[in-house]
Amino acid sequence: MTKPPEVAGLMLAGSGRVSRIIGLVLTVIIGISFAFLVWVALSSRFGPVSADPHGYGLIIGTVLALGLGLLVAVTVPLVFSPGRRSRAYLWSVLGYLVVAAGLIAALLTA
Repeated sequence: MTKPPEVAGLMLAGSGRVSRIIGLVLTVIIGISFAFLVWVALSSRFGPVSADPHGYGLIIGTVLALGLGLLVAVTVPLVFSPGRRSRAYLWSVLGYLVVAAGLIAALLTA
């Protein structure tokens, strides 16, 4: 049995809302972890030497933050409506590249 077109349209609109909610939840969870790892890496780089004498926080924090940052760059645009996602992907990837360049610069200049 087929559904009338107006019911089918409502089902499509609801699925877009669900994907946006899932995108928001993933963005928050992954984003908090990413922000924490960036903080660990940068506090290890610019903090006192006694806090991280061997630099493991900087090394491990940078590597893990680069991976999680890529996940954040992919999940952030899911929060936006389908018509704006392409622009959100562009800005998300550009933001990731800036943060990644900063983390790599902090790692290599330590």
